[in-house]
Amino acid sequence: MAWVFFVFGAVLVTAIALYAVGRATGEMAGQRPPAVYELPTAVDWIADRLPDEVTARISYDDVTRILTWHLDWFTSVGVSSEHGEELGGENVLHEGSVAVEDAAVDAVVAKSVAAGEQIDAVDVVCVLDLQMAYLRKIGAVGTVVEQNSAPPPEGVID
Repeated sequence: MAWVFFVFGAVLVTAIALYAVGRATGEMAGQRPPAVYELPTAVDWIADRLPDEVTARISYDDVTRILTWHLDWFTSVGVSSEHGEELGGENVLHEGSVAVEDAAVDAVVAKSVAAGEQIDAVDVVCVLDLQMAYLRKIGAVGTVVEQNSAPPPEGVID
């Protein structure tokens, strides 16, 4: 008779475990994986795609500095987070975490000038354009939002 309770207990524990694992798997399947930004990987990806004219003027160290300044700018305007942390709170520029790319270019060029670097503004633009392409590729940023665009009328699918 004891073996019946043992078998019943084993079946019950197995059923509960399978339910818990299935439920957790189902919940995780509907979530987007977090985008993880690694600076050395980004530098390599961007440097490989820079035009020859730009690579003749700037080095890997320059690309690293530009990307670091760009990431610092993201932090200063509140559109970056630590791994696993959601954006929100009083540091966010706008609801939906919008960052204007022209402001980023201006901030990075200003940092370059303040640091006494000889990095041309055109080179900064090229690097930052590729940085944004890389961020879109890894899923860290979404699509561009027009500043003056109104949402479509209800029932209209864009």
